[in-house]
Amino acid sequence: MKKPLSPMKKSVSLPQRFVSLSVLSLMVALAAGSTGATGTTAGLSIVNTATINFSDDLGAAQTPVNSNTVSTTVLPVPSFTVTPNQTTTGTVATDAPDYARPGLTKTAKPGDIVAYPYTLTNTGNVQGESYDLSTGTTASNGVGGTGTGLAQTSVRYYAVNPDTNADGTVTAAELTALTPITSISGLAKDGFVGFYQVYTIPTTATDAQTYGSSPTGTRKTNAAAGSEPATPYTQPSDSNNANLTTVSRTDAVAIGPKTYPDGNAPAATTYASVDTTPVTVTQSGDTQSAPSVSTTTRVTFTNTVRNPGNRPDTFDVTALVANLPTGATYRLLDSAGAVLTDTDGDTIPDIGVLAAGGTRDIRVEVTLAAGSTTTAFNTQPTFTVTATSSNDPAKKDATTDTVLLPGVVFGDKTATDPAPATVVNQNATAPTAGGNPTTSTTNTLSSIPMQIKNNGGTAEAFTPSGSVTFSTPGGNVTRALRYLPDANCDGIADSTTAITVTPSVAPGTSYCLIPVVDVPDNAYPGAYALTQSATGNTSGVVASDTNDTVTVPKIGTPANYVSKTVDKASAKPGEVLTYTITAINKANANIKSVIVSDVLPTNTSFSSISATTTVLAPGKVVYRVGGTGTWSATAPGTLATGVKVEVAADTNNDNLIDGSDVLKPGERFDVTFKVSIN
Repeated sequence: MKKPLSPMKKSVSLPQRFVSLSVLSLMVALAAGSTGATGTTAGLSIVNTATINFSDDLGAAQTPVNSNTVSTTVLPVPSFTVTPNQTTTGTVATDAPDYARPGLTKTAKPGDIVAYPYTLTNTGNVQGESYDLSTGTTASNGVGGTGTGLAQTSVRYYAVNPDTNADGTVTAAELTALTPITSISGLAKDGFVGFYQVYTIPTTATDAQTYGSSPTGTRKTNAAAGSEPATPYTQPSDSNNANLTTVSRTDAVAIGPKTYPDGNAPAATTYASVDTTPVTVTQSGDTQSAPSVSTTTRVTFTNTVRNPGNRPDTFDVTALVANLPTGATYRLLDSAGAVLTDTDGDTIPDIGVLAAGGTRDIRVEVTLAAGSTTTAFNTQPTFTVTATSSNDPAKKDATTDTVLLPGVVFGDKTATDPAPATVVNQNATAPTAGGNPTTSTTNTLSSIPMQIKNNGGTAEAFTPSGSVTFSTPGGNVTRALRYLPDANCDGIADSTTAITVTPSVAPGTSYCLIPVVDVPDNAYPGAYALTQSATGNTSGVVASDTNDTVTVPKIGTPANYVSKTVDKASAKPGEVLTYTITAINKANANIKSVIVSDVLPTNTSFSSISATTTVLAPGKVVYRVGGTGTWSATAPGTLATGVKVEVAADTNNDNLIDGSDVLKPGERFDVTFKVSIN
């Protein structure tokens, strides 16, 4: 029998199947720990003890046996990310920003404050990390163009969203209420924190310009024990986080009639002006006009300015004025009636700041002298009101306000315009009853056709009027003119019925008339001026013509200056015959030294003679016998047969009958001469 081996000499070989699975697990774990995974917190010690589990050769389980303990300290591996990154492929965090492929983009207008959200994540294995935030580069027109870039000092960082009221717009007031940050501190392993990069687009930026920036994060030294890699060591940074803002600048301006800044007022739209005596303002398209009458002293237009741009703007207002009448002035006012002032320091009056899309009214106040007129319908006082953007002075818009002054020319008809300075005369028809103060002779003055031209800015009817003052023995007699229509201005009356008012006369057109006057039959010969005018029925404008004349001719010597009647066609001796002798000036001119004489008939005896006259005192009737000698106011008491007796009117009461004694047209004296039959 073989001798058993000594236990001390015994060698043990363990079948693989008896090895504990925990040993394999430990080996795997140790192998893994040896690769230095950065996820484990720096400074931690990885302690490991192996254990062997086995059974004896009889299969009895034995007490596990532990190996010696090993320990591994985890080294710090700092890292972090700032996201979102630019979209350039194949880059690393430390690459320069690529503004051609930014990770964040916006569209903004000049003056806007833009805020870009970023996230910083601690991807290393160090606790309590801190990071500096800085702006390494900025860009202006990163995709082309020219312009001034953002100053690095103008870029700010905030820990919270600066749009605190969540209205989509960041305001300066919102930023003022917040404190900017320059670093992020105390970030745990795998922790992350959001922050915002904020900058303002320059107000001088033009459309399509681009502005960008890239927040740069740089790890700060971590003073905690075991948190800093061995030197030499370069702190990690992240700078490839470009953003880009494209400028959308739509500076513009619109000005037009009240409530229609785009110049699209419907035709014939009206409103009442704000004047103490309002006028009606009529709008059409991009124009508005208001009529003036003879009493109008102020016309005020309201214009509306609109800001079609996408940012606030200040609009300068100027007016180009044409055809302003003498003595007229104008002012540019705000909607409350205050004079526009310069609020932006460019020496030009403006409306102040107007928000994008906003509207504001201004006024153009025109002060006129009462009775202001124009000399031509198409040369009215016109105000070309221009609004100019202060953001971009090349952007401007204009609208037109026109005062429609009245105007009329009245005068003798011509082929074109009336001629009020022309002197035209027409001889009147000789009176048919010369010297008669109660009758007249109608004269149609077809040689003096008249013309009214409306030089005003609005259509209106006109009232013609005129008169002629004639000198007559009884004093001046004024006769009104009547007017026959001559609508086609051919010099021939359209009707024998006079009109008092013309039809409506359009601006720049004429209406013609033919005056008619009744000449008193006792009017003295001579040329008499026609005083004529035409008055606008709406505006009150007046034009006059005072140069034309009508000449009354002198009537030749009438055959019946003197007449005589007797009261009996037959009589007996002893009966008295009464002769009535009437002397009348039946001409239309004075006659002088008028003497009526008669002779005592044969076979009669003188009874008496007497006379009366219409000549006014101190004129008187005087008598003379025989044809010579002195005149006496006392009628003779005797008269011999065949002797002449004379009767005259001593019109100047000087007891003489000569060229100073005038018998005016229509004046008379009547003589009663009585004789008895022998």
